[in-house]
Amino acid sequence: MPYCDHNATAPLRPLSRDAMAHALTITGNPSSVHAHGRAARAVVEKARDLVARLVHAKPDQVIFTSGATEANALALWGAVEGAIDR
Repeated sequence: MPYCDHNATAPLRPLSRDAMAHALTITGNPSSVHAHGRAARAVVEKARDLVARLVHAKPDQVIFTSGATEANALALWGAVEGAIDR
């Protein structure tokens, strides 16, 4: 019988876990111009490209946020701007 009570969580696939572990070793601010920052920026942009392809969007249409509050505010702002433009 499958376990269905993950309470907003789920077991990670090994490939996902390995990718997350690797991402945690990247120590650079993607906004910085030094080598570590440029390396971090490259990882972010690769992720942006992958997500864009997954959802059939352009990379510049993919926005990463720091969490749900920022994402919700961005979505509401977009909805308001869209309503004003009509």
